[in-house]
Amino acid sequence: MKAAVSMATHGFGPLKKVANLAFFLFAVGALHFLVMPRPAAATTKTPGYAKTSYVLPASVQKSGMTFCGEKVPLTRRDVSSRITDQLNFLLMDRRALMMEWFDRMSIFGPAMIEVLSEEKVPHDILYVAVLLSGLSPNARLKSGGVGWWSLGSSNGKKNATPPLWTATEDWDERRDFVLSTRIACKLLKGFVKEPHSKSWLVAIAAFLDGPDKIEALMKKFPGFSYWDLVMPPLSDAFIPQVVALKIIDTHRDFYSVQIPPLKPASYDVLEPLTLLKDLPLHVVAKWCSISPRSLWELNPAVDITNGVIPKMNAKKTGGLLLRVPKGKGDSIRKLLIKEGYISPGPS
Repeated sequence: MKAAVSMATHGFGPLKKVANLAFFLFAVGALHFLVMPRPAAATTKTPGYAKTSYVLPASVQKSGMTFCGEKVPLTRRDVSSRITDQLNFLLMDRRALMMEWFDRMSIFGPAMIEVLSEEKVPHDILYVAVLLSGLSPNARLKSGGVGWWSLGSSNGKKNATPPLWTATEDWDERRDFVLSTRIACKLLKGFVKEPHSKSWLVAIAAFLDGPDKIEALMKKFPGFSYWDLVMPPLSDAFIPQVVALKIIDTHRDFYSVQIPPLKPASYDVLEPLTLLKDLPLHVVAKWCSISPRSLWELNPAVDITNGVIPKMNAKKTGGLLLRVPKGKGDSIRKLLIKEGYISPGPS
């Protein structure tokens, strides 16, 4: 019995020694890993990307850039760091969403830029709408802003006389890509003419945070630019981001933002359309041989829940508009007359 116990005890001895040795080697290896210096992160070969952050293109660093015709002081470290921070936010955290924005810019951007040209507003202002709404007619901010330009919050002047836009349960001009752009231009041009502004960047800040706040700030610090001041939180972060978005859009290859080009929206416009009765979108869609959704995308001012362009009433003196696919304008007008939706003549 003693012999058996002795053999069992001594039989496990070598195994115990092996286990102790393995533990010792593991401990030495772990200590070595902790105390040895580690190599710095290698720079990736992706264009525009260094270590863990994206950088400005060499051409921008060398020659600088403008936004709305105003030079951005990128030689100032505080300015360049604010913009590169937003550049990285867009490319790292919002890349997929940004791809959708650029798609919608291809489709609706040309029509909006045409309005900016007619209103003599810098084309760079389009990027403001891109960031505010993603160029979505259904965008709605917590502050109350609606549509492509988030109209109706601090910039809206809800009690303006006459009203800046028409908004009913059937029709809201803030959701229309052309009509809302014209309204935004009117507001921005008013802000840029303020005696303490004279800057499109300050006008954008007033558009975002309200003219009263920004005008009071500019009065306290006369002679200083947007980049010199601490603005209200929204415009303080928004404007560097909108500048960063322009840099990405104008240097897509550098940042590997590859998006197949999409065709701009193409349509005929019937306006002013003085309707004698409500016009359901599905009726016009059937005449055009397209889906109601496709027609609504051309006419986003129509409330999709009700799905009708409303007839005229005493509260509105002007006509509404209807967009139909390119080449369909004349035939649709004839059908509107035939079905009693409009009167014959220049409607």
